[in-house]
Amino acid sequence: MAAPNDFNGDGFVDLALGSSATVSGFPFAGLVPIVYGTGSTLDPANRQLVDESLDWVPGSPDHDEAFGSTLASADFNGDGFADLAVCAPTEVGPSFTGIGALYVLFGTSTGLRSGLRTVSNCDEVTTGKFNGDGLPDLAILGDQPHVMYGNAALGPGGIGIPLRRFGAISEELFARSALASGDIDHDGYADVVYAVSRSGGVVLQVYRGGTGGLGTTPSQQIPTSLSTSASIGDINGDGYADLAVGSPWDSVGAIALAGQVRVWYGSATGLNLTRGVTVINQNSPGVPGGPEAGDYFGFSVALGDATGDGRADLAIGVPLEDIYTTPDAGYVTVMLGAAAGLNLASSKAFQQGAGGVPGTVAANNEFGWALMFRDFNRDNRADLAITAVGTNANQGLALVLTGSATGVGRVRCVPVLTPQVLGFRVTALAFLGVSVSR
Repeated sequence: MAAPNDFNGDGFVDLALGSSATVSGFPFAGLVPIVYGTGSTLDPANRQLVDESLDWVPGSPDHDEAFGSTLASADFNGDGFADLAVCAPTEVGPSFTGIGALYVLFGTSTGLRSGLRTVSNCDEVTTGKFNGDGLPDLAILGDQPHVMYGNAALGPGGIGIPLRRFGAISEELFARSALASGDIDHDGYADVVYAVSRSGGVVLQVYRGGTGGLGTTPSQQIPTSLSTSASIGDINGDGYADLAVGSPWDSVGAIALAGQVRVWYGSATGLNLTRGVTVINQNSPGVPGGPEAGDYFGFSVALGDATGDGRADLAIGVPLEDIYTTPDAGYVTVMLGAAAGLNLASSKAFQQGAGGVPGTVAANNEFGWALMFRDFNRDNRADLAITAVGTNANQGLALVLTGSATGVGRVRCVPVLTPQVLGFRVTALAFLGVSVSR
């Protein structure tokens, strides 16, 4: 079985990015560039540009469809090639008007070469082994939550994209967001977490995996606030996956929209409510900067082991951070995992044009829009992919900070990716990096 994001099955991690590029003359139709790995780097010359104009991708491009708004990868049919799930939340067509679509694109020895789609309101996707049959599954979040269970018959000419509902459904529940998956209770099955609004406020709902897959009743409901991002990883190395949730609209004291991140630690019974929640913001000791109105601290979060010590480190995107007098330049804060939990004193901030990060600070770059940890150079340390969708008048870019024994650092293993480097036909308003494949 291929690892996630190894679309051609060569054992090397590839990178899929979402963009809002113009396709066939339709603005914001959406395009997904794939950059293939070599084992030591990503090679922009070995790439695919995937959109609905290709004859093997179902449908056809249209304006504002947002193909690629969110992405997730796994080898859903176990054929040795990773597949890619793609959301197009505003897909239009005879059966799709305003509802949206889910695409599943299938890997081969030469990369992604076939695809299926189905009607589905599709705002977020994540993968995990929810039912223990050995194949990875896909959780889909929209107006209702669904799951696609892995199956060897998935693919063109096979069983299509069978969706099953999971999660609680009620008129009182709305605005689901911040989807993540991982084995919180260390029972061998991945669990799913997301935030949902209701009349009494926002709660995190936890759905435990098991032999029957995901159910319709949450095992835990935990009060929180409006959230945009979530990630699951083992921060303290105890074998139980932990949860980080970004709430960029939170106030810090009287400072509106400064943003916060909440961390809950895993246990045999789920998220450990006895230990309680760790709340992190730019007033927290050791965390760089200070809270300002409209920073959106926590707009994106990602967990991954950058140091190779067996503990997940936390990256936090602050895309609307002002750098001195430059508005919305953005930066990313990374803090290391430790046996006692997150080590806030280890926190480092990264911005364009400083500390080994290429580029320059510029207004509206929105550096830190999307984040993802992956080991691109096979040194057993996760590297951190970061996007800045507003760079160069909303053309966007992506870069990778290399993992090391002391955490992520300079850009060493992967070149900076821009619409020009990737061969976009139309680079204006491409918004490269609206998403990164999980």
